Amino acid sequence: MIKDIIRKLRVNALHGIANIRAGSIEPKESLLIIAPHPDDEVIGCAGLIQRSLNKGNDVYVIILTGGEASHNGCCGITSQELITARRGLAININRKLGIPTKNLFFLDYPDGKISYNHQETDKLSRLIKNIRPHAIFIPHKGEGWNDHIRAGNIIRRITKEMTDIRLYEYCVWFWYYNTWKIDWKNALLLNMTKEEHLRKKEAIDKYIYPQAPCGKPWSGGLPNVFIEANYWNKELYFKQK
Repeated sequence: MIKDIIRKLRVNALHGIANIRAGSIEPKESLLIIAPHPDDEVIGCAGLIQRSLNKGNDVYVIILTGGEASHNGCCGITSQELITARRGLAININRKLGIPTKNLFFLDYPDGKISYNHQETDKLSRLIKNIRPHAIFIPHKGEGWNDHIRAGNIIRRITKEMTDIRLYEYCVWFWYYNTWKIDWKNALLLNMTKEEHLRKKEAIDKYIYPQAPCGKPWSGGLPNVFIEANYWNKELYFKQK
């Protein structure tokens, strides 16, 4: 209870600081979102996705894992059942946001064990070279969740020599973990319209509330503080290069 109160105060403080210190971001060219799990792309970037598509830009999403660890120690649902269900949700939700199915890609990194040395990294590298987006969005380095941190590090290594690709960080678990070392000079805010905000909240809900046969959401149980923080009507990004 006390920890949640502290987290809420921190979130409110960060929202306030972002409103004062962050610049603005308006997508102008093609972009690629790297999501460690099915739902991260929507929780962190649904507003950006909508804005970019409405401007006629190409938007691509690569989801690295099937999210099969969301029911660890919970029930008898198999990993493949979880992967199938969560990828099904991802296809439907992203389609409703306007992303064509051909622009949504699924890789097979193991949930909870994303690593640069995994064979899927070769596929990821080829995808990025084929898509050749103008900008790539990765999870913030302060996410506090290993898969998110490693996903960002993999993309940094892959794109190190791709000087024509801009790199940005987006926020998901950033709001929940005790991250205070923040590069505000490179912070950018997307102010969502009422319609964009409503559609983002609807998309998040379509990910986090559908239940598996055991009664637990397919995406696992998410803390209320985390959900409320990501219901914000703005999205925070950080320019990397």
